[in-house]
Amino acid sequence: MSPLLFVLETTSAMPLVARTALVAIALGSSGVSTALIAWCGGPYVTTLRWLPQEGASAGTPALELTTLTLALHLRITRVYDSAFLVPTSRPFATWELAEAFKLSPAEVEVGRRDKTLPREETVAETMDKDGGVVGRWIVRWDEEGTGTCREVGKINRYFNVHQELLDRPLR
Repeated sequence: MSPLLFVLETTSAMPLVARTALVAIALGSSGVSTALIAWCGGPYVTTLRWLPQEGASAGTPALELTTLTLALHLRITRVYDSAFLVPTSRPFATWELAEAFKLSPAEVEVGRRDKTLPREETVAETMDKDGGVVGRWIVRWDEEGTGTCREVGKINRYFNVHQELLDRPLR
């Protein structure tokens, strides 16, 4: 539409400044609407899959959530501990990866005994369709069992999950 506003000068007495303003408004509104679609649709989960339990962490189910970018590229986020998925207040999202977490007193005691506190661990990873890691959600545990999370790279942090995708409760 923008090029037409510059070309169609034959019957219009519209000054160049007015046509330029119309072009800027058309391009701006198109950009804003595209960004809004990306923000609203980004967390939408198309596929949810429970990952097989491995080793000692068999008590916490792991999930694989598939989302799409605005350009329809697959983003696969693996959440290795579903306890880090908490309800969110963000519009168009159901869950988010927690910013902070507190271990139970029993887990803190085991961590102190085994000298595994303080430590860092990866809670979630976002990958592209080829399996390349795009981002990680990492928790740093202190001596008291309080975890503070941070983003490395570009992790999908928010998820809009319809309940029919869950064949069993999350917790």
